[in-house]
Amino acid sequence: MSTIIVMKKSGLLAAICIVTLSIVFPVNGQQQIQASEKKKSIKKITTTAKAAVVMNADTDKILSEKNAHKSLAIASISKLMTGYLVLKKLPLGTQVRPSSNTMKIGEESNLASVNLDSNQSYSADELLRAALQLSANDAAIALGDQVSGSQTKFVKLMTKTSQSWGLASAQWYNAAGIRNDEAMDDGVKAPDNAENKMSAVDVALMTDNILEKTPRIKRIVHQSQNQFDGITQDSNYVLMKNYFKNTKYTVTGAKLGISVKSGVSYVGLFTYKGKHYITVVLHADQYTNLSAVFRETKRILNQTI
Repeated sequence: MSTIIVMKKSGLLAAICIVTLSIVFPVNGQQQIQASEKKKSIKKITTTAKAAVVMNADTDKILSEKNAHKSLAIASISKLMTGYLVLKKLPLGTQVRPSSNTMKIGEESNLASVNLDSNQSYSADELLRAALQLSANDAAIALGDQVSGSQTKFVKLMTKTSQSWGLASAQWYNAAGIRNDEAMDDGVKAPDNAENKMSAVDVALMTDNILEKTPRIKRIVHQSQNQFDGITQDSNYVLMKNYFKNTKYTVTGAKLGISVKSGVSYVGLFTYKGKHYITVVLHADQYTNLSAVFRETKRILNQTI
């Protein structure tokens, strides 16, 4: 950097250049240093899960991680995105009549469902609650069809939305998070074993976006009971409460994801000492070991906060 001082002497102008030297880091060098420091500030955690993150939901900062950018099947965690799009696109009083194919999906014994009847109509509100609180796959498929007309078109909407949020790892095949072949006639042009996939960090970012834009979902996943078609039963939130009731963390809800391919996965909402956290544990163990996902969530919280 140089400074020019202009002086008048004997009718002549004399220009004296005083040169000062400074050390300037290249812009890309500064960016590398910042990125390195940011990476150092994210704690590495130990867990049996294939991938995990803890996010401070108040600051949107990732606090700790394991394989945060590895894309994995997320199963029914997908229903959070479905719920968001339903709230954006459908009045909750909309009457939805499921297709015969959706009814067949609900009849599969290995898939969570509320056994929808293709001869009956249901409100978008009760289907949304069934999808988020009971993880009902038939309810999620029916909602996706109602929003877009088909699973193929709904998947395009899911993809467009996730791309607009910068979720580069997201891959969508249906509204429920089931395998492509389990969607039967609603399957899209993809391998039979294709499942919705996302990285742990993108699941956290997606959840944060959804809760900020549609607070109603946070209230739905915090409810302990579900009423559907005259039947009252415990929601999945009760499982979360029962596990964490004797810990120092207060769980306020969110979504389980269970399948043969994804094992047991979970995105959770927690408060601790007045702060709010989003946890993501993907593939904690085999799908038959549900308690593993809560155990590993507690484990990563203990290591982080």
